[in-house]
Amino acid sequence: MDKKPKQNLSSQRGDRQSSILSFFSPKPGVKKEASNFLQNTSTPIPKNKSSRLDDILMSEDKDIERELLNSELSFSEQKLESINRDSTRRLRDLEMLSADGNATTCETTPCKSKNLKSDNFGVETTGRRIRRICDSDEELNSDSEILSRRIKRRFNDDGLEDNNNERSGLPASQIDGDISNFGYDIKDDEVLEAEMAAKIEEKIPSDFTDLGKGLPKSRRKETEIKFQEGGDSVINADEELGKELLGTAAAQSSLLFRDYVEAMLQIGRNFSLPSWVQLRNIRDSKGTRPLDPCYDPSTIWVPSSNSREAKEERMHFTPAMEQYWELKKEHFDKLLFFKMGKFYELFYIDAYICQKHCDLRWTSSDSKPHVGFPETALHAYANKLVELGYRVVVVEQMETPKELEERNRSASRGVKKDKAIKRSVNEVFTNGTLVRPDMLSDMASILMTLYFSKKDSEDLAYEIGVVCVDITTGKAELINIEEKGDQFLQVRTIVCQVQPKEIAYLPGNMPLSILRYLSSIVPSIQLTNFRDFVDSVLAINDILETFEKLNVPVPEVVNHLCNESKSLCCALSGTFRYLTTILLCDRLIMTGTFTEYDPSVSRHLIVNVGAIKDLELLQSQHGDEKNSLFGFLKHTITPGGTRLLKRWITYPLVNTDRINERLDSVKWLMDNSEKLYEFRDELRAIERSASSASRGSRKKYSQHLDFERLINRITSGVLQNKRGAVYFSNVVQRRFDEFVNSMNLFDSVLQCIIRVFGDENLRKDMPKLLAALTGIKDESSEGFLENIFATTERLRSLVTLDSNGKDWIPVPGNCKEYDDLLESINETKLCFDEELKRISKQMNTTAISFVNNKYRYEVECPESIPKSRFPDSAEITSSKKGYVRFHTEEIKQLVYDLEYKEEQLEKSLFPYLHLMCKEFHSELSSFMGISDSISQLDVLSSLALVSLDTSDGPFCKPVFLSKEETNGLPMLELKESRHPVVAKLKTNYIPNDILLNGGSSPAPCSLVTGPNMGGKSTILRQTCISVIMAQIGCYVPASECRLTAVDKIFTRIGAYDLIIEGKSTFLVELEETADILNHSSEDSLVIIDELGRGTSTFDGTAISIATLEYISRVIKCRCLFSTHLHLLCDEFSNDTKVLPFHMDLKLNNETRSITFLYKFISGICPKSYGMNVAQLAGIPQEVIDNSVALAKDVESSTLLLRNISETKKLLMDVLSQDNFSKIQEFFKNNNKSILNCLESLS
Repeated sequence: MDKKPKQNLSSQRGDRQSSILSFFSPKPGVKKEASNFLQNTSTPIPKNKSSRLDDILMSEDKDIERELLNSELSFSEQKLESINRDSTRRLRDLEMLSADGNATTCETTPCKSKNLKSDNFGVETTGRRIRRICDSDEELNSDSEILSRRIKRRFNDDGLEDNNNERSGLPASQIDGDISNFGYDIKDDEVLEAEMAAKIEEKIPSDFTDLGKGLPKSRRKETEIKFQEGGDSVINADEELGKELLGTAAAQSSLLFRDYVEAMLQIGRNFSLPSWVQLRNIRDSKGTRPLDPCYDPSTIWVPSSNSREAKEERMHFTPAMEQYWELKKEHFDKLLFFKMGKFYELFYIDAYICQKHCDLRWTSSDSKPHVGFPETALHAYANKLVELGYRVVVVEQMETPKELEERNRSASRGVKKDKAIKRSVNEVFTNGTLVRPDMLSDMASILMTLYFSKKDSEDLAYEIGVVCVDITTGKAELINIEEKGDQFLQVRTIVCQVQPKEIAYLPGNMPLSILRYLSSIVPSIQLTNFRDFVDSVLAINDILETFEKLNVPVPEVVNHLCNESKSLCCALSGTFRYLTTILLCDRLIMTGTFTEYDPSVSRHLIVNVGAIKDLELLQSQHGDEKNSLFGFLKHTITPGGTRLLKRWITYPLVNTDRINERLDSVKWLMDNSEKLYEFRDELRAIERSASSASRGSRKKYSQHLDFERLINRITSGVLQNKRGAVYFSNVVQRRFDEFVNSMNLFDSVLQCIIRVFGDENLRKDMPKLLAALTGIKDESSEGFLENIFATTERLRSLVTLDSNGKDWIPVPGNCKEYDDLLESINETKLCFDEELKRISKQMNTTAISFVNNKYRYEVECPESIPKSRFPDSAEITSSKKGYVRFHTEEIKQLVYDLEYKEEQLEKSLFPYLHLMCKEFHSELSSFMGISDSISQLDVLSSLALVSLDTSDGPFCKPVFLSKEETNGLPMLELKESRHPVVAKLKTNYIPNDILLNGGSSPAPCSLVTGPNMGGKSTILRQTCISVIMAQIGCYVPASECRLTAVDKIFTRIGAYDLIIEGKSTFLVELEETADILNHSSEDSLVIIDELGRGTSTFDGTAISIATLEYISRVIKCRCLFSTHLHLLCDEFSNDTKVLPFHMDLKLNNETRSITFLYKFISGICPKSYGMNVAQLAGIPQEVIDNSVALAKDVESSTLLLRNISETKKLLMDVLSQDNFSKIQEFFKNNNKSILNCLESLS
């Protein structure tokens, strides 16, 4: 290791007084006026503060100088107005003590000067502190400057005391509840806080709480006067242009571009903004204007640093702001969190958006919009903005000030030295690519990529490539589908099943109909307009290079599918390119598993998009999951189990052997309920224990048992073998904590499984699936749990706690670089002891010691010691009553060496952590097996828990029959069936029997009639839900359930239009019906509720008859068809394939009121009793009476038409007879019908 050269620190402290006064030397007028003001001021400097001046002049802490200016050099408003603008700017620079390239943040204690409101600079109240911001001209170049030593100084009669304080952040009310350490309780000092609030009320923040209202009234009036004198035309032109820009394609596709236009109309006239962001000047990186259809809203044109624009607007182009614009020009459609010291700063339009949504207070000067927040609040604010649909780019500092200084020192002669430390994009947050645990819910966070290729052979025929990626678990599903027409029902179904957080697509590639559909479900899905897709030829090379770059073999499924489908190849390449822009592609390649989604019925029951919504499988009609089937079944404890349950519901099984394996496991858990409850209790105990063991964790308890994501996070450590961004929290120790705690967690879960399921007698009758999931070695299975214990112990032994028992370090001998640095640090610490002994001997006293207060290793000694005995190089650093503290040149050099070595020591931990993650990755399959087992056990225990709850009625184990057992007919029989969710919500639920293709006269279809509100739709839904519960392996809410497996479920329920897609209610009905008729099979289950309601009665009747005929005679699948069109009952009265059923009721002949009995019985309901429902709805009685009279006339007309139809049919039948005896027989058998026909015609 290269030895760090000694640093000459003598120049760091000079005559502070001369440096302050020389600040004004270029402007003599300002110096003179300031001096006169100080001499004439009526507020004398307090006596106990006179000694402050000397202390401040020799102090390194520039916050103190700022405090001096706040308290002793406060100018009145009148005096400030008399000083020219340049002088005021220089005075502000002195007050804020910032350096080139940054707008830096600082803290001061509340100023008690009566002239507080003369300070015109931006402030942010933070508890009892004020945060001040200024634009500076040079990057801070020392730790005390860039890292902002947060020192609160208290002055009293006893002397001066220094107390280190971390900078406060936002009030607790402004941050999520788990980030409470930024708050300040006003009860601590109500008087002082109220006094502070009164003073700040007169300053900028109170006037800017609502940015949309622009400037405060006083300043707004001045602005209006200024523009009335010659700027009205400019304002009007900008407003007209803004309105025009809001109608562009860019505004429709980019949320941030819309906000940019609105922000410019709101704040453009109130702040000094660079010319290149003005509405009339903005262009993308290629120079294209927003009104051009080719405009790219993701980029912005920015002038070069040597251009005329940059030189003229230097305040917007300082070295650090140059870095800002270099990054912003490629991320104009994202919010840029720009790291400065311990804070993230947002400027210009980003500041406007963040202030508006996060309620941050302004921290800018009058020059530009500017807000910021502490490092520790990053994920809280980023998560809030991402949920609102924004994308966030996090720019981090990639070196420390010392590293910048060393880099400049080692640069070749003639090479321009950097004034700003290195910064680069470190993270990108989007809705579908979040990986931080404290930004995630338990549900999957899916990124979906779509790519459409139109087939040449047929019109409106598409091949569609779909890639679904959960970056938190590393799972990627590849889907290749073909669609005809513009409905794209398969795409809609996949979107509904997967529920992606974000969909990336190529502009112009996605058909308008599906784009409109996806736009209609925003903001639940974030649509990402991504332009960097390539054609299939380049896409194949793209995919191969992506894997080869990381020396990862191309998975076989990727090879196969990409050769089969050009669309899928383009979609996968686009996914890789998009993930590359957000720095996550390498993580997916290194940790991901790629699988093919097979939509064939051989593996899963297909539940189409309509069924998922109509049956409320995942969400209720009100948008919540509580009253959905998912909410009813969700008793899972682990996030992985929750996600797996959701997948089981949307992808039920078809293979009866696999279904019965699950059912047998559920039955075993029910029969051994004490083991079921024991397992769940122990899992919760492990969850609580893991939470308490995690250092500073803000995660929800359940997230500590998220094994899938935990494994993925650890495995992703193989991508980082050196320190990246500079953080002020101890990142590497958190990673060590997570690693060790994860090994402990795996051990705890494995021990739990062995304790609960390890008894040999218990395992004798354990079902095969459950035995495999518990993984304990016995006579029937190999088992895997015992091997994992040895692995976790080996991985855990790679680190040990340090001598303080606080931090994890490599086991001695495992990391030579770390061991050498640690030895060197210990030697340096011994040098401190030697130096203290030397000073003690020189000063002839033993009453000295090292203290670490304001600075490290200050020598503290009694102030009674004569100054003549102090070392020649001693510099007083601080003091307190009875003591002074000082540094010598030797101590300063030792401190510098020590801090440098400590930095190198921490950096050496990253390569070691990388090696630990590689060791973990080598055992990945074993840990993934544990994760999968725990998730399945969690889901099975949840299903068993549901099945044990008989408080609302019995649950039964479904019996699956083969076609041989049912004479080749698909059948379904449910006895005392209930809708599980409705029965839970309502008492005295009426169970019903349902039979399709069973009994003595089998018929696949049931024609359901009955009164409005009688329960027809509920019967239809509960039938489908019972089938889904049975085929995911759960008991069914019924006393008996027998069925042959269903391959597809289709629903046509309700009436609604799709205005965004330009579809009427009737068109939506017919599209859903067409999907049923085109894709259902004999083994499908179809429910249709009131088809034809969206058109005329006659058209609706005709379509309903034709549809039911086709289902019953051609498809021959199980079907429940409800209707209020009673002509259907007559039409199918003699059809053996369609049996009539209705919802029973009780009619009071005297009051004509009805009572719903909710009983599903055989036969036809004569009426729908709509007038009774009208009474319940509160329709005026006069209207109802008139409706009754009109209904009689309509019924008479309908009866006439029905008889005419029957007569026509009879005559056709007569004419078809080939001899007289048959005709005679026909009239004999149909005598009643013929008489009715003749009566109607008479």
